[in-house]
Amino acid sequence: MTAPTSVKGYVDPYALGSNNFGSLYTDLLEHVPDLTFPMSIPVYSKMRRDPKLSSIVSGWVLNLLRAQWQLDPAGCRPEVVQLVADGMGLAVKGKDKPGAARLRGVSWGDHLRAVLRMVPFGFSAFELEADVSDGRAQLEGLWERPQWTISHIHTDGKTGLLTGATQDQAANLNSPQIKAKNLAWYAREREGSNWAGTSLLRPSYASWLIKEEVRRAYAVANVRWSAGVPVMEALPGTNPTPAQMGEAAQMAQAARAGIAAGASSPPGFTMKILGITGSLPNSQEFLRWLDQQCTASALMGAFDLGETPNGSRALGSVFVDALHLALESEGDFAADVATRQIAARIVDWNYGENEPVPRVVVSGVGSRREVTAESLQLLLSSGALAADPGLEAWVRREYRLPERDGMTPPKAIAPGVDLEPEAGADAEPGDDDATAEVAARQADLDWGLFGGPKTDATDQPSLFDDTDDEDIDLAGFAPV
Repeated sequence: MTAPTSVKGYVDPYALGSNNFGSLYTDLLEHVPDLTFPMSIPVYSKMRRDPKLSSIVSGWVLNLLRAQWQLDPAGCRPEVVQLVADGMGLAVKGKDKPGAARLRGVSWGDHLRAVLRMVPFGFSAFELEADVSDGRAQLEGLWERPQWTISHIHTDGKTGLLTGATQDQAANLNSPQIKAKNLAWYAREREGSNWAGTSLLRPSYASWLIKEEVRRAYAVANVRWSAGVPVMEALPGTNPTPAQMGEAAQMAQAARAGIAAGASSPPGFTMKILGITGSLPNSQEFLRWLDQQCTASALMGAFDLGETPNGSRALGSVFVDALHLALESEGDFAADVATRQIAARIVDWNYGENEPVPRVVVSGVGSRREVTAESLQLLLSSGALAADPGLEAWVRREYRLPERDGMTPPKAIAPGVDLEPEAGADAEPGDDDATAEVAARQADLDWGLFGGPKTDATDQPSLFDDTDDEDIDLAGFAPV
């Protein structure tokens, strides 16, 4: 069996042979012309300003921003890991102490904020720049190429892979202005050669469009009918001329509601303020339903628990779990792109393409473990943590307790793990105090770290004493 060395099929028939019109058909299945790239960018820009959609986007972006992004050094040489970590501005996994801040180079926080603009727009693009002044290729910048500045996305018709992008609309579209090898491109939920991605707001487009129309009509209705509509009515027995009717109409149209408002009607007319007769559609309820459709499309159903007239709020954990799965998937995707298109290129520039590449990893997406006194007690008692000076300083800082003053810092001890030294061991100055402290902490562990009476074992009554039977008074146990 011979391994295939070429392909005969295609992904994008419009990009075969010519790239002039390829970007006009990046999404072959999009049926709304305004949502095809690049016409979709202004539409999504308006949508992300909607109050409900803005909260949905913020819910996704903020959870990903506050997650822990690190560089996993597994299987890589330390010098390679350090070079990539310095270039990308990431902390190395397993190192508790962060490195010194760099005045030059990439800020991962700023880069991540720009990356997450793919949530409303569908994609984010960055151009890489390296500094080779010291003999090594050090990542100098990940310069954002905003979505509204890109006019053309170049793809390979057979493989569907990205070949580059063009910002200048007057440029020659047969070759990209920026090559793909110099780009880091995040395309959310890409299908085929659609490197414009899929916006999180795409399923909400219909609801948003209808909501905009209903909201304008609802605002007009409230303004128009809140004070009534002035009507000029001819008195019985009068026959007004067309000029008089026109004057009366002008009077009615000029009437305005206000504290000092008033009007005088033309001769033969009387003014009436009429209200609504009959019923109107419940626009407010309809607007609420449209908002619920938007939250449901983004798995943000927990947002509606306080607004729905029925349903159990216990379902909130179910909604949040589904959202966390989506956020973790989004974070893993961004980490994979950063590994393949940024970290791998830094390694390739300096060590060649066969050198193992450290991976960008993300953890703690959408979750946060609160450290309480009870959780600290469990961690200390199980031996997972030791009562070292660093932990004590952190507890004092988090709980706003005064700093230790004039006292010897405690020795690092894990209750239940660090026990008394064996007899005969070499004693050092201060060992007696440390031994007493260990014993006291062990007693606290046995009887509760947060109080509880401690009684000597010698004070406890025993039914199995070593006293002889003849010394025990059994008078009280004599049968009646």
